[in-house]
Amino acid sequence: MSYSSDVLIVGAGIGGLSLALRLAAKGYRIRILQQREPPLPVYRPEIVQPAALQALAELGLLNRLAAKAVARVDTFQFYRIGGTRLSRVSYRILEHPYPYTLIGLPHHTRRVLLDSLSAHSSVHIHWETRLTGVLRQGSQVLGAKAIEGGQEQEWHAPVTVGSDGCRSRFREALGIDCRIKSYRNAFLGILLRRPLDGDGNGELDGAVHYYLGRGEILACFPCSSTTLCLLFMVPACAPQTIGGQELSALKNRLCAIAPALDEPLNQITSWEQVSYLAPVRVRVARWVTDGATLMGDAAHACHPHVAQGVFQAMEDSRVLAKVLETCFTRGDFSARALAPYEVTRRPVVERLQRVADEYAWLWETKNPLFTWLRDRIFRNVGQAPELLQRIVAIEAGIETKPLTLVERLQALGIAA
Repeated sequence: MSYSSDVLIVGAGIGGLSLALRLAAKGYRIRILQQREPPLPVYRPEIVQPAALQALAELGLLNRLAAKAVARVDTFQFYRIGGTRLSRVSYRILEHPYPYTLIGLPHHTRRVLLDSLSAHSSVHIHWETRLTGVLRQGSQVLGAKAIEGGQEQEWHAPVTVGSDGCRSRFREALGIDCRIKSYRNAFLGILLRRPLDGDGNGELDGAVHYYLGRGEILACFPCSSTTLCLLFMVPACAPQTIGGQELSALKNRLCAIAPALDEPLNQITSWEQVSYLAPVRVRVARWVTDGATLMGDAAHACHPHVAQGVFQAMEDSRVLAKVLETCFTRGDFSARALAPYEVTRRPVVERLQRVADEYAWLWETKNPLFTWLRDRIFRNVGQAPELLQRIVAIEAGIETKPLTLVERLQALGIAA
């Protein structure tokens, strides 16, 4: 059996679904291939930054996401472990229609997109399919092969989009060279009931709280009015070795850093309630080829310290949708015709990857000198409103230009 469509998308993540929504609104026929979902829940926060909120508003989906079990957060607090507060960052300083973030679990944004796509009869999602290869005629990609219902099927389309994550099978099938960087540290994710004080208010006050030490990070993210997601940095290792350690030792350390977690952590009784999250960075030789392109983490996975995965995937979809409309008008789906998408997006995400790597190096350092330097930067930035506004705008996805040399010197306290 074979299927045909105008666009074939491999992967039903944020980028692929938002691309399908944009194209379906223009009348294009879309088919999406999605392999089996992970069997276990993943406990990690998903931060939808202001720029992504604006993108969702343009698609008419922001109110739907806000109605989900998510937390509206505009303040980030940074503390030195065992010490005082380093800085307080408020998104309310932004000159933007949405000066806040929405934080929830990863399935919330995806569910909103899926619900919206269900209204489009031109979109068909093939669940439980496993990609086995690509269809080609010479250098031109004509679609993909995948196993569905135990049989290999063919999906034909003028253009195929790989949106299947950092370990993309589609990218591998295309034969595109890829460098995947694994970082020295990973994170444990834990979902808790939010701690309450005597007045019934969140003891962690509804803000995101970061606790930074020497080679140690604990981040506490409100994910709804009742839930809190923790990320605790650990050395990267084989995930199965985590469960061989004493769970009580982990809980004791978390409580020592943030005593308010003492009672909520009582509900954590097994390592099965803890997720292991290993960040990677993806850089590929090229994003486009004749009849095919990559997007999202398949093209440019980034360290999550910058928390822009949702926005960058949605921005990929916005730019790619416009390029594809031109391709359909001209009947040209060559690499040259698809190139404007990569030319527009690649410089932006590579700058973001560099910023993320700087964060990972500085925030996670064990070196006492660099730890002192990091703390100094946090304090200085918190006392420089214009510099703070620039940094928050970059974090929010609104500003794409990196800090200048003068601004970096200001952060160090060397320049006024």
